[in-house]
Amino acid sequence: MKPYILIIAMCFCTNAYAKGTHTTIQIIMDESGVLIDADEAEKYKMVMLSHLKLMTRKREFANAHIDVISTSLGRTVWSGTPGDLKRKTERALKLVESVKANPKNCNNLASAFLEIKDNISHLERRGYKNAHVIVFSSLIHTLRPCDETTHIVLPQTPPAKGNINATLMASKIVKSLQFFWVSPHQKRIWEEFLKPSFDWALLNNVPMNLMDIERSKNSLQQGLKFEVPND
Repeated sequence: MKPYILIIAMCFCTNAYAKGTHTTIQIIMDESGVLIDADEAEKYKMVMLSHLKLMTRKREFANAHIDVISTSLGRTVWSGTPGDLKRKTERALKLVESVKANPKNCNNLASAFLEIKDNISHLERRGYKNAHVIVFSSLIHTLRPCDETTHIVLPQTPPAKGNINATLMASKIVKSLQFFWVSPHQKRIWEEFLKPSFDWALLNNVPMNLMDIERSKNSLQQGLKFEVPND
């Protein structure tokens, strides 16, 4: 009788683990020289990472796959799980270093959003069923080269390249879209630019929020909120 009970228990644990791996959290992190209130932003980046680490307490998200995408490089700079952030100090510190804002960094938003599209497409082919997208950025695009003397006029038109709306609407597994730390000068123009994405999100019952700095602070202090995956 005991071996039978043990087999059942092992199967339950395996299914629970598999369920967690069906979820991915895709994060675009702004570490450019045009990040608004950069010192304050660094504090709230750490608040966000602390909330991700706490997801180890939730069975549905404990083994979620996390990709962090640099806005300056336009590519993924860290991949892991909430458990990696909590238990693997060196890996967590590597992530912290990779998302620090640098005054010399340009901002390649078009490539960053395309990277999210590629990441989600790849994970969807692997069987992932739920993707949550987080964008922590002032949404200011810069051309290369750029430095501390680069002159930027706000509000600035979103990048024409990258087809950002098509990227956000490309996959049916996207379950939420959250924009944090948006420049108050950029908020209205990006709301208009992202109207197709907002319409798509409303039609598909996908929560989508675009928050300025003050709203971002309030929201992040309360934690990251995701719907429970329907695996």
